[in-house]
Amino acid sequence: MYAVDPHDSLVPIFVEHLSSGKIEQIGTGIFIEFQGAPFLLTAAHVTDITEYGSLMAPTRNGISAIDGYMAYVDLLPESKREEDTVDIAYFRLDTNFARSLTAYFKPLHQSRCEIVHNLTEPGICSVCGYPASKARQKGDVFSSEFASYRGLSARSEIYDELSLNSDSSIIIHFRKKNAVSPLNGKKMNPLSPRGVSGGGIFAWPAGHEFSNDWSLTRLVGIFHTYKERKGLMIGTNLISVFTAVQLGAMKNYGGVE
Repeated sequence: MYAVDPHDSLVPIFVEHLSSGKIEQIGTGIFIEFQGAPFLLTAAHVTDITEYGSLMAPTRNGISAIDGYMAYVDLLPESKREEDTVDIAYFRLDTNFARSLTAYFKPLHQSRCEIVHNLTEPGICSVCGYPASKARQKGDVFSSEFASYRGLSARSEIYDELSLNSDSSIIIHFRKKNAVSPLNGKKMNPLSPRGVSGGGIFAWPAGHEFSNDWSLTRLVGIFHTYKERKGLMIGTNLISVFTAVQLGAMKNYGGVE
């Protein structure tokens, strides 16, 4: 069964620190089915933490280590992650692990993914994921709360200002101080998007910009950066993601099935 509401495909990602054994939420992933196989898409800086611990996700067996082939777009030599404007990674999930995820989540079918989408034309998008500030632990039970951030896609001059290419990047205007509730139009104080990295960017169709029918949306990118002072949320479009996936397919995803 596939996700109709894309919220059902979003997965909080945790890390178990090798030094202390402490488990904490550090990001978000998107559970999708692409070409008949299960994947978890996220931001590359979320996967960087594997140097210090194992990445984990909620399954029917509890918080479990993510099992699968992981890959990301390599940085240029001498580059640092904070200079990475692509910042994407993916897991080709082990099939049994993917089944265990379905205790709580549903994959988004690739038909809900829009690989080519021109976001320099005015349009409304929502950035969705799990803010780390809402992650809770009570004994061995972990919980988190979903959040979404809706804003207007940026025009080409904003891309030029940030030296980003609209063929690969996605920029959404979002200022916390100007945020209003989509339910009643009243001002609200949204949660910090820390922890939402690796979450989805979903585009709303023309004429439904303020709808709450999430079945209308299409996944167009992966969120990775929030520039609070500029009021901008930045992500990478799906062309870059699926190009990386095809390279992994050429390597048979390291033998993962």
